[in-house]
Amino acid sequence: MSNQFKVGIRTAKDEYGYIVYDLDNKTVQVVLANEKARQDVENYLAGTYVIPSADQTLLDFQETTVEPTSSLDNLKLALTRMWGKTGVYVDWSHPVP
Repeated sequence: MSNQFKVGIRTAKDEYGYIVYDLDNKTVQVVLANEKARQDVENYLAGTYVIPSADQTLLDFQETTVEPTSSLDNLKLALTRMWGKTGVYVDWSHPVP
């Protein structure tokens, strides 16, 4: 059995789904009924981004090159910016079975 990280997602129209990240294989599965939104999320997670992230303090930022599927930390950082690129929210508090 592989280690998995799961997080809920939803569209602006309250269509719910989730993302599954397999830590062993570094793969992502997006489960969302809205085909366009699902494809947008998959495309976003397949990209590489330069994201400013907090370093020593909340006022000290450094640019980090992030490939979302390369590690769980990179995935989580990329998910914080996903809404702005895809219109799909990450629902951190929504339980995923």
